[in-house]
Amino acid sequence: MSSSEPKKIRGSRNKELAPGVNALGRSASRSKTRRYLIKKGPKPIKAIVKKARKEPRFYAADDVRKPIKSRKHNHKPTRLRPSITPGTVLILLAGRFRGRRVVFLKQLESGLLLVTGNNIYASSIGPKLLCLHAKS
Repeated sequence: MSSSEPKKIRGSRNKELAPGVNALGRSASRSKTRRYLIKKGPKPIKAIVKKARKEPRFYAADDVRKPIKSRKHNHKPTRLRPSITPGTVLILLAGRFRGRRVVFLKQLESGLLLVTGNNIYASSIGPKLLCLHAKS
């Protein structure tokens, strides 16, 4: 092509089938043009400014770890109410047999109470789920 001849103006590679409807979609037409392969020139180098180092949020004195006190070996049996003694009649407040009268047998090592009653098998129940029967 010499300098005297005018440049050819090319049309779109994506043929228009109907007004507003192209033969290729956006990504297909983009891959045809291959513009993503054309590299632009180098970007101008800006003056590199070193940022001042940010001060830490906490001082080392604040970060000293304090060991958490363990409660693993602090097993105290739950104290039983003085009104509850073996043979006392109690009322169940929750569970399958709620409202039923039971007899207190003994306190287990875990702190639960062993109770039994009429048509109720011996079971261990927490002391908060029992209340004292008025007539006992």
